[in-house]
Amino acid sequence: MCGIVAILSRRGARLDPEALERATDLVAHRGPDGRGTAWLGRDGRPLAAYEPNGAALGLGHRRLAILDLSALGSQPMRRGPLTLTYNGEIYNYVELRRELIGLGHEFSTETDTEVVLAAYAQWDTGCFARLRGMWGLVLVDAERQRLVLSRDRLGIKPLYAALTPDYLVVVSEPKQLSAIPGFRLEPDAQAVRTYLATGFEAFDRSFFRAVDPLPPGTWLTVDLRTGESGSPEPFWFPEQIVASTSDVTFAADMFSERFADAVRVHMRSDVPVGCALSGGLDSSSVAAVAAKLLPGKHLETFSVVFPGHPSDERSFIDLVARHTQANVHLVTPTPVQFLEDFDRFVWTHDEPVGSLSQYAAYVLARLTRAAGVPVTLNGQGGDEVFSAYWQCLLSNLANGFRGGHPLGPLRFLLGALLPSGNAALFGELPGMFRRLRDRRAGGTALELRPGPGAAAGPLGAVLRMTESERRVFDVRQLILPRLLKWDDRNFMAFSVEGRYPFLDHPLIEACLGFTASSLYHKGWVKEPLRRALAADLPLAVVRRKTKVGFETPQPDWLRGPLRSAIETWLAADAPVWQFVEPGAARRLAERVFRADAPRREDHEALFRLWCLERWLRVFSLAPRNAAAA
Repeated sequence: MCGIVAILSRRGARLDPEALERATDLVAHRGPDGRGTAWLGRDGRPLAAYEPNGAALGLGHRRLAILDLSALGSQPMRRGPLTLTYNGEIYNYVELRRELIGLGHEFSTETDTEVVLAAYAQWDTGCFARLRGMWGLVLVDAERQRLVLSRDRLGIKPLYAALTPDYLVVVSEPKQLSAIPGFRLEPDAQAVRTYLATGFEAFDRSFFRAVDPLPPGTWLTVDLRTGESGSPEPFWFPEQIVASTSDVTFAADMFSERFADAVRVHMRSDVPVGCALSGGLDSSSVAAVAAKLLPGKHLETFSVVFPGHPSDERSFIDLVARHTQANVHLVTPTPVQFLEDFDRFVWTHDEPVGSLSQYAAYVLARLTRAAGVPVTLNGQGGDEVFSAYWQCLLSNLANGFRGGHPLGPLRFLLGALLPSGNAALFGELPGMFRRLRDRRAGGTALELRPGPGAAAGPLGAVLRMTESERRVFDVRQLILPRLLKWDDRNFMAFSVEGRYPFLDHPLIEACLGFTASSLYHKGWVKEPLRRALAADLPLAVVRRKTKVGFETPQPDWLRGPLRSAIETWLAADAPVWQFVEPGAARRLAERVFRADAPRREDHEALFRLWCLERWLRVFSLAPRNAAAA
């Protein structure tokens, strides 16, 4: 796992070697184990050193050594006419290496980086469909005189591009662009307004104007001679998968086999591998399978706890830890700690985040690195793969009744009343409908200043989709892209590589083949997962009747220990007032402060507004003529 940068000169503009150095070192946290730069000419051939009149392309790399820890794994890496700067892990590199050796390729390292180079040499851009893993990369092909950019299927690893009159710049994190001469980071007004109004953000744009992520699951070529780029070309097509597996026992058996294989390859590493354990079903499932793959050793697990608070999941963490004989590492974030970390936390993320849950994950990442574990498995993606979010469940029920096929939804609901069913579903449905009502009513009614219209949140679109459309949308767009972005920044802030077995694409493709009748069963969601892990986890975890996310005491913190800091900000002349009426913000805060149990939409909106304010300050994004309070 690493940090990368590529700067391509356009129209004969001269490259600044100091800019490349600064952009590379701005992501030193992503790669503390090595550093490299390379200069290439207009033809894509490497230069011995920087040449003011000959360098057309600069590549930078910061290395986090995970495979082949020797200097042989340093980047940028060159093989023949190809040069690569790459961030990621290819989990099937062992199998690909073996296949490529059979085709006549030779290797001098044990890295997956060299396998990527050989795979491209053998299959051109067709290689990306063969890779199983996560990546953001820039590959220079001197024979074809082109750059090739690519990003993994789910966008687990970041890759951003910015185009100026003089340069095309590709980076791992937008903050690196601050090192580029003539480039000024500025907020994208529509992205900001969408975030404030809905809490969502578009997966295909950033919060910075003219800074765009490469779409996940695509590759793109850039002509080295002209700097002109083509359109992103997709290499993954999950929408073509037809759901046909309706037998829940068969689905559970298929999932069990694919999931065990996914965890196995995700544990390939030359450094210690641990596991983030929240106590929920998904992370517990990863921990259970990972522990079985470490005979004679104890899995290191890392958890956030909030003793005495309803959001605390310590009891479930302890159950799983005892069952798997894991070594447990615990941490409890505090409001005081958050205020001390706030600016660094915002700088780490480049963009505003959604809630204090992301700060809890930041503290968890710090704990992981402090324990000497640079790779951690994670349960992220389970809800998306199994369409287990409340929006997805309501959409499925609505589609069945609205489409004239009520038998499926009725069987699911009535089955919850059976002894083996999840009758707790009926206690959760009113809350789901309240959230649906609040979202449709506009949530917080936070008054935004006139400006570019905020894009609508995805809820309306989700409820109108067909079953197959929604399943793919769950995986590719609904919530996962921003969760993965936040995870990447949190873990990489402390030089930790996060890995996601649920997002192994063969596993996703298998699960997209499960019909709703196998996913939703007698009031339970994720039924194939529950059956598959029944022998590996305590029953209280497998058949846990309530579903919660990665929660924190956010409303209590905002109303209590963080209130003074919030009131100080609300009373100040703040750059955020260019987007929001100050009076509306203060009314929102008063609703949160006065309520015994603030509406979720209210306290989430207040945190977003505060986080946006701090983001504008940390990145010096205040406009020259910001509106006064």
